[in-house]
This record gives sequence, C-alpha cells and structure tokens, in this order.
Amino acid sequence: MDKVLLSRRIVVPILLTIFSIQLSLGQQTVGKETLAIDYFQQGDFEKALPIFAKLAQSYPDNAMYNYYYGVSLIKNNLFETAAKEALLNSVVDKTPVNANFYLGNYFHALEQWEEAKDFYDRYEKVGTKQEKKALKFAYFVDLCQKKSNPFKPQKATDSTLFGDTMLKPPPPIDEKSYPIPEALKNSTFNFQVNELLAYHSIGDFRSEASKILFTKAWMCTGKNDSILLLTDSLRKVHDQIARVDTRLGLVQQIVDCEQKSFQLMRDREKFLEQSRVKETAFWEKEAKKDAVAYNNTIQERENKITEAKKREAKAKEPAPPPVLKPDTVATVNNEVNLPVKEAVRNAPAENILFKVQVGAFKNGIISPLFRKAYAKVSKLRKIDKFTDPKKFVVFTVGNFKHYADATKMKDQLLLEGMKGAFVIAYHNGLKIPVTQALKITGGN
Repeated sequence: MDKVLLSRRIVVPILLTIFSIQLSLGQQTVGKETLAIDYFQQGDFEKALPIFAKLAQSYPDNAMYNYYYGVSLIKNNLFETAAKEALLNSVVDKTPVNANFYLGNYFHALEQWEEAKDFYDRYEKVGTKQEKKALKFAYFVDLCQKKSNPFKPQKATDSTLFGDTMLKPPPPIDEKSYPIPEALKNSTFNFQVNELLAYHSIGDFRSEASKILFTKAWMCTGKNDSILLLTDSLRKVHDQIARVDTRLGLVQQIVDCEQKSFQLMRDREKFLEQSRVKETAFWEKEAKKDAVAYNNTIQERENKITEAKKREAKAKEPAPPPVLKPDTVATVNNEVNLPVKEAVRNAPAENILFKVQVGAFKNGIISPLFRKAYAKVSKLRKIDKFTDPKKFVVFTVGNFKHYADATKMKDQLLLEGMKGAFVIAYHNGLKIPVTQALKITGGN
C-alpha cells in the first residue's frame, strides 16, 4: 500500500509537469499566431513573415499558416518557390479565395504570363467586387494582358524564412524508390496539364516529379474507391443490426471511413495541382512550339488507338439481322426469323455492354454545373462522348459487362459530383432498355 502511494506521489507531479510544459508550448504557439495575424492585418508583412515561416514549417498541413506565409512572401517581393508551394498547399483547402490572386501575382512577377492569367481567371470567378477593388485586381489583370511586370522581386538573404523549399535544391526523386503501379501503366485518363497539353497515359509525363505526384493522386482515388465500398457495406450491415451498441460501433466506423475519404480527396487535389505545376515548369524551359508538337503527337497516338478499337469492335460484331417490323415475322430461305425485339431478347450476353451516362445536351450546349463537374472528374476518369441521332451530345463513363460493376461506378460518380448519373445499356452499339439487357444477362 505504501509503495502504491509513493508511486502515485512520484507519477502525479511528473504528469502535471509534462502537462504544464505542453500547455505552455501551446500558449506560446497561440500567442505567436495572434501576434503574426495582427501584423498581417495591419499590413506589416515584414514582421509577420518570420513568424508565419516558423509556423508553416512546424505545421506544414495547416492551410491557413501556408496562406499567411505565402502572402507574406509575396508582399515582401520574395517571389520564390516557397511562396508558390505554400499558396498551392493553401488553395486546396477552405482558405481565403484570394490565394488564387496571389498565385497570379507570383507567376506575374516571374513573367510567366499564361500561368498568371490562369490564376487571375480562377480568382475572378469567386472574388467579390469589394475585394477585387481593394486588391486592384483589374489593374494587375490589365498589366498581365499587356505583359507588363510591375513587381520588383527581391533576393532572399535569410534562409530560415524558406525551410527546405529554397536556397538548396530539393532531393532528386528516384522512380525506382517509387515504382509506378502496373495498373496505372495500362490505364488511360484525361489530365489537362495546361492550355497547351493534355496527357492520356502515365508515359506522357516528362517530369519525373510530376509523374510521381500524379501517381500519388491516382493511388488516392483507388484507396478512396475501396473506402467507399467498405462504407457502403457497413451501412448495409448497420441497417440490418438491431442491437444499439453494435449499431453505435458501426456508426463510428462509417464516420471514420467518411473522414478518410474526405482526406484522400483533399490529398488527391493537392497532388494533381502540384503535378501540373511541376510539369508546366518542365515545359517552361522548352519552346512553346515544342509543347504544341508534343501534344499533337499525343493526340495522333490517341486517335490511332481509338480507330483501332473501333475496327476491332466492328470486326467482332455479328452480321446485322434483317430489318423487320416489330410485330411481323419474316422468312429467309424458308426459315422463320424472329421479330427484332425477340432477336435482341435472345442475343448472347457477351454482346451487352453497360455504361454510366453522366450528361446529355442538345446541340452540345453544356450547362455550367456539368462543366464544373466534368473538369473535376475527367482528371482521372476517361469520359467518352458521342452525338446521338437526335443531336444530343451524350457523355458516358466505362464499358462494363456486368450491371453490378456499372452500378458501383454510378454510385462513385454521384459522390464525385456527377449529379443525375445513371446506368444505360447497349447491344451491338444500339441502346436498349436496361431491363431488357438484364433479362439477356440473367440479371448480372
């Protein structure tokens, strides 16, 4: 008993000391943050910068610290890599929308006109009139269009302001230590690097760093797909369980899965944005005509692949049945032929394909809402489009043999923002009702 009391007398003061140290450190951080924000709001960016530099280096995942740090660098005319990376880290989260404006300033100061215009355009869509006036947005956009640079970049003298992002080269990325998954090597996608370049396979990347960042984004998507399937199965189990304690445990697991899914999607957007920056930086060293020529080479390759697939699909198609009225029966060579509806009903299951339709627009006039969703989803998913006989431009995703696989893709696309996505069915290239397709495939 005495030993227990003695142990408690020793342990409790130690725990209190540790707690007081942690509390003191936390208070110091809060105090520094408050002071730095006061400097920032007063426009004293020179005093704010060193504090936010340390906070951003200590808490690299804190979007607001990155925002304050990046803007402070810009305001001090320090247009270095650290400013770009900090603002990119902040722009993917719920930070002030003017982060895009300051990224425009960054590229403007470096006279990278297209990139500056791109970020100015992004800010123009979301910034308020009052804020634009305060930031002199129209003034900077006008100068950018005239290719006039009002900024006076300063040389950095204090390396502690930049951590590992500048004043010493980043460590080279070794592809051998980060191998590209075989599934990605065989995948096709539509990744818009910038206004000149669109990539469709992992081999299109010229920057190794950009390739690996895109790979990380692709892997985030795969992990998220698995988590969504797990979440769906947990919900189904939850609905079937009667015991309250078990249901509460499942609810917690569902919430955990949703949080992981949110984080993965946030990471994916960050990796994709950083991949674009790295790949664009590679092409900035080359002539514009070289980038255009490279993109043309990619498009020619993709066109050849598409044509080859069409020829292959056409070669596999059976001879078309004779054209008959739906309710008539014809004879050819004294043999009775079934009506067209009956012929489709008795078609082999392998001739049935399921797709997910995500949009259809008369004369190709696309709605702003779909355009926004398309820009997001098409980064990692190949979206096909065709014009039907009624002059509707139809957008679809995937070619599935099984209805269940198409349904899973539909559910995933709905979560990714493709509102109104639904499954459609085709028989030898002709659209048929899904119910009829399911009868042919036996409900699979």
